[in-house]
Amino acid sequence: MSTLFMQAGNGLFNGAAGLPLLAAIENPLPKFGVNWADFISQAIAFLIIAWILNKFVFKTVMKMVADRRREAEEAAANNERTRRELQAAEEARKEVLHKAHEQAERVVSEAKANVAELLEQEKIRCEQLGNEMLAKAREDAQLDQARLKTELKTEIATMVVNLTAKLAQMNLTPADRERLLQSAVSEITSSAQE
Repeated sequence: MSTLFMQAGNGLFNGAAGLPLLAAIENPLPKFGVNWADFISQAIAFLIIAWILNKFVFKTVMKMVADRRREAEEAAANNERTRRELQAAEEARKEVLHKAHEQAERVVSEAKANVAELLEQEKIRCEQLGNEMLAKAREDAQLDQARLKTELKTEIATMVVNLTAKLAQMNLTPADRERLLQSAVSEITSSAQE
């Protein structure tokens, strides 16, 4: 093989000394024990194994890696979409809570205003009812008082008549009778005036 380099060297470079520079370089392969038949057969076996691996293993592995990468990208996209949806749902929840809080405050303030108005109306109604009851009680008391006075006058008159009848039956002097009669009449008139 060293002659191959020398022949190639003679054609490529002819120096002034007549020795080609490439001819000075020896073929290093025989020094390492390289057998060309084994080397070529091993190179062919390597190429066949590389082709088989490329055809059946590497393409399958690369397809699996591409599928995994695509699935990971889809998962990341789904994760991002889910995160955005969750964020939107959280914002919607906060908005609903805010609106509910405002509505609750409005309802409470309206209820307070209604309660205050109802209390005022009930207070006025109670005052009117109390005044009406008081007027009715006064009127009833006056009627009872008048009725009692009338009954009392009637009873006193009955008592005077009974007393007078008893006195008339008794043997009294006419002066005693007159004095008793005058005192009974004056008592009836004084009680009637009260």
